Amino acid sequence: MAKNFVSQGQNLTLVAAAAVSSGDFVVKGDTFGVALTDAVIGEEFTLATGRVWDLPKDSALAGTEGDGVYHDGTALTLDADDGGDPAVPYLKVGVLAADAVDGNTSCKVRLNSSF
Repeated sequence: MAKNFVSQGQNLTLVAAAAVSSGDFVVKGDTFGVALTDAVIGEEFTLATGRVWDLPKDSALAGTEGDGVYHDGTALTLDADDGGDPAVPYLKVGVLAADAVDGNTSCKVRLNSSF
């Protein structure tokens, strides 16, 4: 193995910019994933990237497995589109891993592990 190998990259150690609880969907810059550990501001936590997670969604989000899922950088939920406003930089975070039903508050998402 190359001497400069660091890690597989599925889990990253980051410093919390806000309080983080295990299971939270976290966006930090262009990096996103699910917190595996709790942290207070300034403390390190482990962020899992990729894989399939049950995550909070906008209750109006309805879609078919394989449809893209977006995050607007501020809301605590995911949405089915990019908002259509170029002034708000939506981030495509993954695809639905199962159909999402209108009215439900969570959905199964296969997170992109890279972009």
